[in-house]
Amino acid sequence: MRKAGIPKLLYFYPFIISVTFCIGHSHAIPETWTQPINGLRLSLHSPTQNYKDPNAFQLSVLFENVGKEKIIIILPQSIRQNYEAKGRGTAKYIPFPGPRISPWKDAFTLLPGRRDEIKLVGMRDGDGIWKLEPGTYDFSVRYIVPQDFVAAYIRDFPDSKARLWTGSIETTKWTIEFHP
Repeated sequence: MRKAGIPKLLYFYPFIISVTFCIGHSHAIPETWTQPINGLRLSLHSPTQNYKDPNAFQLSVLFENVGKEKIIIILPQSIRQNYEAKGRGTAKYIPFPGPRISPWKDAFTLLPGRRDEIKLVGMRDGDGIWKLEPGTYDFSVRYIVPQDFVAAYIRDFPDSKARLWTGSIETTKWTIEFHP
């Protein structure tokens, strides 16, 4: 067996430096959790903070149950992306025609101490789509489930041992750049 000499190990040095540099300068949005509201907290993650193709935008919305009882998360119409232009650019939400999406579609139960993730790709948002002009935006996600909304659907409640999460929670704002 041959030993690797110091000259051969020097070939790995540029590789290690380049990997360290790339990790240190990632454009991904790091996870930052909200303060809990009614036992739930949220975080965002996106590897596409700067993007050119609207269909390439990737977003993960992370849900964590920090309460002591299981809760039901109603999706997708209760999650709303929020874009606020920083300077030039506008964001417009265009709802899809037709009936609203059922609140039970993609709903899930979240046990105490557990996390779940919803992955979104492109500019679709619930029962509509976002159209952005080129520009820089403050971006956040709001999850809002009003008590009166839950009261309207309580007869269809699929699990009597869990509660429907109600309230309003918004993630930290991040800077998103869209330049096609």
